[in-house]
Amino acid sequence: MSTFGTMKSRIAREMKRGELSASSSAVQDSILSAIEYFKRKRFYFNEFNDVTATSSASQTYMSLSRFGIRPILLDSVNVVIGNRDYPLTAKTWQAIDSIDAGQWYGFPEWYSIHTEKLRLYPPPNNAYVVRIAGIKDLTEVSASATSNATNPWVDDAEQMIRCQAKGYLFRDALRNVALGQQFRADANDSFRELSKETRAKTTVGRLRKTNW
Repeated sequence: MSTFGTMKSRIAREMKRGELSASSSAVQDSILSAIEYFKRKRFYFNEFNDVTATSSASQTYMSLSRFGIRPILLDSVNVVIGNRDYPLTAKTWQAIDSIDAGQWYGFPEWYSIHTEKLRLYPPPNNAYVVRIAGIKDLTEVSASATSNATNPWVDDAEQMIRCQAKGYLFRDALRNVALGQQFRADANDSFRELSKETRAKTTVGRLRKTNW
């Protein structure tokens, strides 16, 4: 399994510039910037489902930190009653705010996200298990992480992140815009391949060609 340190060492070796060593802040920052660029894209390794937390009775808001992950995008929010999941409908914060008089509690039907909080409406009249699915932030590799830190960004998506990081280094550190564009184009090629792999792993059944 590749690690943060492995990627930094390889990028430094391939750049062949003394000032861009594996321990340089420029190399580390380029990797983190590449991850930041792609982290909102959907891949098989940053999707999640079946993550739960329990709401509190009569409490309108749930901090997303209660789920133990940092969701970037939510595909679904369900409330669990017995053995059944009941899907909630996404609404804007303003839409819920316009009808919430703070005097009604019941079974939640709507939800919205604002300031890292999940808002349920009506506010739950009991404690309910809330189940979410979507895309999550992978936080193991960060500015404070050790060289042994690893996650799919430096493993499954190693080529994509490495090429994007080198593109930033050529553009920003070495002022070689043409090479920077070339490596970012290579990263986009890797992105397309990972996207194909994601679709292959998550698509059920066959797609039939449609003539538009």
